[in-house]
Amino acid sequence: QAHGALSIVGLDGVTQCSETLEQLLAEVESGKVAATATVGELAQRALTAIRHYLDEVASGMPNQTLKLLPVYRDMMASRGADRIASSDLFYPDLSLRPPRRTDDSPSLAEGATAARLKAERARFERGFLRWLRNAEDLGGVVEMREAVAAIEATQALPAARAFWWVTLALLDALANRQVSVDFHVKKLCARIDLQMRRLLEGSKTVAERLMRDALYFVAVAQGGGEQVRKVKETYQLNTLVPTDTQDIEPLRPVL
Repeated sequence: QAHGALSIVGLDGVTQCSETLEQLLAEVESGKVAATATVGELAQRALTAIRHYLDEVASGMPNQTLKLLPVYRDMMASRGADRIASSDLFYPDLSLRPPRRTDDSPSLAEGATAARLKAERARFERGFLRWLRNAEDLGGVVEMREAVAAIEATQALPAARAFWWVTLALLDALANRQVSVDFHVKKLCARIDLQMRRLLEGSKTVAERLMRDALYFVAVAQGGGEQVRKVKETYQLNTLVPTDTQDIEPLRPVL
């Protein structure tokens, strides 16, 4: 019953966590998940974590839903999930837009733009394959970055540019080894390639989840170059990442 209220006030990450708890309890009820004492304790821990989190937000603490990540991961693992994306609980403000360009690129004719996009997608795929074969070969990431930069330059409107502008920061973070290379990062790059195909087909719409995932990896990048800094500032990412996600529930009696 709380999902609607949480969503209305913009607490999407908490809603994701509470929905996962509801799904876990439903699977216990149906017999899909065994009704063990461990699962019962996990459900109680999740309820307590959500309640304390809402108390903190109500008292003025920033809305950093990634604090709920430990208990969220435990619930997903209990439901049988193999790979759990941290970005599941990451909800930045996607209405924000990149700053205006200081040096607008000359616009291309429709046919020329299509040819450019096709050539840049091929370049991105070459770099991506090179990087997949050898994650230590950062030349592949540089090639991917050059392709995305060329695509970003073809997009005039801020709304159309936003995703590609953020992707530049993601690739900069990868090139500077500021992001751990794992399954989720590689899958994200494959989805960027699919977005290029959609752009070639005439669609400039970017799925919310794709944008959130790209912003998440920029947000957690350690350090960062100029592009990473700009994206973090524009989307206020530093306010969304807690400096410590340790579960303090066991310490509450002492506190």
